[in-house]
Amino acid sequence: MLRQEYLPANAVPDTAHLLAQPGVLALVSFGDACVAGAQPGIIPLGMPSLCDKPWEVIRYGDSIAERGTDEHCQWSLIEDVLCVATWIAPEDCSDIEAATEVAYGRLFRVIQAKGFPYPFRIWNFMPDINNGDGDREEYKKFCVGRQRAFDDYHVAPQEYPAASALGHHTKGAVIYLLAGRNSGVHHENPRQQPAYQYPREYGPTSPSFARATSLALRSKQQVFVSGTASIIGHNTQAVGDLEQQLTITFDNIQHLLVHVGQGESELSGVRVYLRHPQDLAVARAFFAARLPALAVNFIHADICRSQLLVEVEALASPRL
Repeated sequence: MLRQEYLPANAVPDTAHLLAQPGVLALVSFGDACVAGAQPGIIPLGMPSLCDKPWEVIRYGDSIAERGTDEHCQWSLIEDVLCVATWIAPEDCSDIEAATEVAYGRLFRVIQAKGFPYPFRIWNFMPDINNGDGDREEYKKFCVGRQRAFDDYHVAPQEYPAASALGHHTKGAVIYLLAGRNSGVHHENPRQQPAYQYPREYGPTSPSFARATSLALRSKQQVFVSGTASIIGHNTQAVGDLEQQLTITFDNIQHLLVHVGQGESELSGVRVYLRHPQDLAVARAFFAARLPALAVNFIHADICRSQLLVEVEALASPRL
């Protein structure tokens, strides 16, 4: 199975040594820099952990990862999972629409050339996500660029994978993904309208992602849950009320997992993105009450809708 594990600040790794260990696919760095990692396999996001968990280790299989750089992308490969990351320079973020299309094109060329043409989980992090009015909001422009790239590579809506898109408070942008040799199954949540069918009020093109993607990795079915927020249908719920947004978000994830037959799964890789750092205590208490044995990382980030205070993502796996 694929695992996402967090390291506390007092266990900052010797990254070269850790990347050389069997089963370590990639290291995700939570901090202030959003620039290409010092070596393939290190993915800095430009958004800090609010709870002193500055590293995430993505583990898979038993082999030592192959690593390399192609098309201005850094990649790592273990067995049947490929991880690829690419960064957008700060000066190119001034036209996030065009830069996103170019960046996705790089990613798609790499995964196709490597023989892993099916992305099953994508993360997108960019600056100033809520800046701009109407269709000129940065997130909406990003969605247009992403949609163009999907169209360029003939990715149909039913093939959109699980994804997250958040804003950070530094320069530059990063997109990274996990891809496989075979397609996963993409799922929608009956409580929510598919994002790619949102009405026109959400931008010139709807967001291009599924609510979750499931696939078998080493014969174990796993579900990658997209960034999930306080949305029912297509409408934002509980504006201004963090506790209620947390409750609706958590219920959305539980409902989704039951819907795809993974209601009794073990969760890992849980990230709680908080718009306001001062909300950490409330969010921490909420998850401690519901998932007391689970390591959760709380991240300072802007959410794609300005009314949203929190977004949550997770990986669901069979209980060992």
